[in-house]
Amino acid sequence: MQTISIGELAELSGVASQAIRYYEKEKLMPAPQRTDANYRRYPVDAVARLQFIVHAKQWGFTLDEIRELLILQDANGDRAQAKRIAEEKLHKIREQIKHLSRVEAVLSRTLIECTGEGPMQEGCPIVEAIADKADERERNH
Repeated sequence: MQTISIGELAELSGVASQAIRYYEKEKLMPAPQRTDANYRRYPVDAVARLQFIVHAKQWGFTLDEIRELLILQDANGDRAQAKRIAEEKLHKIREQIKHLSRVEAVLSRTLIECTGEGPMQEGCPIVEAIADKADERERNH
């Protein structure tokens, strides 16, 4: 079986060596083979695994969620479990979109209200809107 060094893996995957070692520590990457001199040697398919991790992170999956998906993949697990993870992620994303839409609406309104002139002591709609949201969050918890 052909193997590659951590530097080669980093270059081929676009993931820094330090991140690769971190993913190993976090059990997202299997422990690599070691040479007699204790250098890491990875199978060529480690490139695809790293790219999966990167893409999943870009989609907003947490390391724990990515780990779960990889465990399912490695064990030829049940697709229903992968679907459940994806459904939960979609729900969270939709909640984030709702939240960001509310923030966007408030920020757009305050930018219209703010003249951009005068000292801050006279009040600033932008700062006041942010403070109001912080107060609202405090009241809801």
